[in-house]
Amino acid sequence: MSSSFTPSRLPWLEVAAEAVVGNGLGADVYRRWVAGLGLLGTESVLEIGTGGGACARHLAAALPRGRLVCVDIDPRWMAIARQRLEEFDGRVEFVVADASTWSRAGAFDSAIAHFVLHDMAATQRSQTLRRLAESLRRGGRLHLREPVTHGMTAEELLSQVAEAGFRELTAPTTGSVPLMGETIQGVWAA
Repeated sequence: MSSSFTPSRLPWLEVAAEAVVGNGLGADVYRRWVAGLGLLGTESVLEIGTGGGACARHLAAALPRGRLVCVDIDPRWMAIARQRLEEFDGRVEFVVADASTWSRAGAFDSAIAHFVLHDMAATQRSQTLRRLAESLRRGGRLHLREPVTHGMTAEELLSQVAEAGFRELTAPTTGSVPLMGETIQGVWAA
C-alpha cells in the first residue's frame, strides 16, 4: 500500500458515518455473525470488501493463531482498516486490489463476503466469486451474507455462487439486519 494515502482523503462525513454505523452501532451485528462462522482460530481467512474494517476486526479477534488477509479496492479505506486493526499486527495482511481480478491459488481455508457483492455489477460479482473459488483450498468455505433488496435478488446471487463452482454446505437462510434490510446468508464449499 502506498503511504501517500491517508484516511483524511476520504470525505469526513463518510468516515464518520462508517465509524458510527459500521464500527459503533453495527459492531454487534458483525460480532454475532463472526461468532457464528465456526472458526477454530487457526485458519487462513480471506475477507473481500474490507472497507474500514468493521467486520475484519472481529475476524482478526476470532483468529488468535490464524491469519487474515483483507482485500479492498480503495487504498483510503484500507488505511483506516490498518489503523483499526493495529493490535493484530503480524496476523493481518492488507491488500489493495480489485476482488474480481485478484486471487491467491489455494491459499485460504475460508473466504468472507459480507455486505460487499451487492455493490458490484453482476459480471464483476461473477468474476469475484470465481476468484474466491480459486483462492480457497479444496473444500474451503465461502461464508457470505448479502442484502437482497437492492443490487441483486437472492436467486441471482445463488445462481452466481453455483456457477462459480461452489456447492452448498448449509441451506441459505434469510433474515433482517438493521440498516441493511432483508438478507441472505449461507456457507458453500469450493
